[in-house]
Amino acid sequence: MKPPFGKIVQNIAREYFASSTCHGMAYIVHPKLSVVERVCWSLVVLLSLCACISAIVIGHQKWIEKPMIVSFSAKPIPVWKLPFPAITICPQSRIDVEKFNITEVYLRARANKTLTQDEWRKMRALSHVCSSVMRSKTDYYGSNGTAGGHKEANTSTPNSERVVEQLVRMSQSLDKLFQTCMWSFNFRPCEALWTRKVTENGVCYSFNMLSSEELYTADQAFREREVNPGVRKGGLHSLHASRLRSSGWTMESGYTLKEDLLAYPRRTASGGFKGGAIVLLNMHQQNREYICSGALQGYKVTLHPPDEFPRLSEYHIRIPPMQAVSLIVKPRLLTTQRNLHRFPYSKRQCYFSDERTLRFFRVYNEQNCEFECLTNFTLASCGCVTFAMPRDNTTRVCEAHEKRCYKRAVIRLMELDELSVDAGEEMCDCLPACTTIKYDVELSNDWLNLDAMLDAMIGAQNEMKGMEPMLLYVYFKDNKFLYIERVEYMNFNGELANFGGILALLSGMSLTSIAEILYYIVVRPFALWLKVQYGRAIRPVTPPEVQHMSANSLHFLELADDIGVAYANRGSTIRLILH
Repeated sequence: MKPPFGKIVQNIAREYFASSTCHGMAYIVHPKLSVVERVCWSLVVLLSLCACISAIVIGHQKWIEKPMIVSFSAKPIPVWKLPFPAITICPQSRIDVEKFNITEVYLRARANKTLTQDEWRKMRALSHVCSSVMRSKTDYYGSNGTAGGHKEANTSTPNSERVVEQLVRMSQSLDKLFQTCMWSFNFRPCEALWTRKVTENGVCYSFNMLSSEELYTADQAFREREVNPGVRKGGLHSLHASRLRSSGWTMESGYTLKEDLLAYPRRTASGGFKGGAIVLLNMHQQNREYICSGALQGYKVTLHPPDEFPRLSEYHIRIPPMQAVSLIVKPRLLTTQRNLHRFPYSKRQCYFSDERTLRFFRVYNEQNCEFECLTNFTLASCGCVTFAMPRDNTTRVCEAHEKRCYKRAVIRLMELDELSVDAGEEMCDCLPACTTIKYDVELSNDWLNLDAMLDAMIGAQNEMKGMEPMLLYVYFKDNKFLYIERVEYMNFNGELANFGGILALLSGMSLTSIAEILYYIVVRPFALWLKVQYGRAIRPVTPPEVQHMSANSLHFLELADDIGVAYANRGSTIRLILH
């Protein structure tokens, strides 16, 4: 007769509980324990297994949601493996008075006197970078486009005001502004170290920054021609800082093994004063004006990675004239293990270089992405972009009367970005790059009386009268730095160890115990089924007469057994009576 399925399952379960390596299960089916004891052990085992499963699920979910942690590196990194910071300096006095006297022109404009067409163009160009104090009662850069009765013809060309061209022509030349330049305690021509750049602050000068050809996409080539029109590819001009190209360095991969200390972007062999950059800037008092620059004089300085567009309107250090200033730099490097590439960027909260591309920049980083996002938003809001924003030749540059529009666009984008973050979706989606470097700065300054020193050393020098020098030192604080690294929170081996530790602690189980469970669920029932099938297949066929004889013989044996039992019972009764 075939046993019922439930009975088979019950027997297999009883056999598993009796022989299981999981602590406490054997007591559930122990024959010498009472029902109450079995129930108590059943509750203990059940609670232990629930706690074990919950701990494993929580640990695995944490690994899935946050697959990485940020930790300090085990070994410090030497400074020669890091690029020296790019330095961008923007003089507050943006105009050479010999080229354009803004104070005199501004006063004539306020008196409603006629301006020449050239003066009108320059004033409109300067209104993009100058303080709002330049606004007159007639609002000469306003929508009416008039100043003192003069009206500029409105053209539909993408860059009708030629803001960059006008700003470059009016700015102080590099050889006039930069007096002495040093790198790694060696004198160098300033043209070989510093190059002109156009930022939101106007005409600035940068050191150790990637060229426009490497920073921008191919359709931005005209920008370099606008900023440095006199620099050619060949001849002595090939030594100009704007012509320098990277020798293979990228922020994510660093310097290659073939590059030496002369590689570009520049890097220093050691920290300290002798391993940094030194520059002496000199500006004459006659170039100091308060119409465009406002009450604050001197320079705006910012330190940034070589592949990042400087935004001095957001981040800068103010340095007054007649001072010697030391910027002591401590780099803050954040790297990411390559094996985190398999996780989506939303979990590691950063982009690798091959995961995100920009429209106008060849290099992705958070700063470039945010600036491009602002460019796109300004174009959508105003139908134009500012002179400092990346664009193609067909995109229109905002004119002076549209200044209010692109100023409002900056504020509006900040508000929308804040609202989008609260809603769970960032508007620009500008996550940091997976390898980033920031430069923390300690500032030290003192008064610089170069005039008195030269007078004491070599006598009075008429050519130094009225000069306002500024001496800037930039160098690393130490020779080695600890950096921060994104590492995998737990790899497969760690997850396996965590899984096994929880199993062993809460239930006394191991991976072998799991194999044991699978055995009793799959292998054991299948083996019993095979045994039954195999037993049926090899059972011999018995003839009917033999079956009949066997049945009779079995009946006879049963009868004999009954008789023997009866006699045995009777003998027992007789013995009991006799006693």
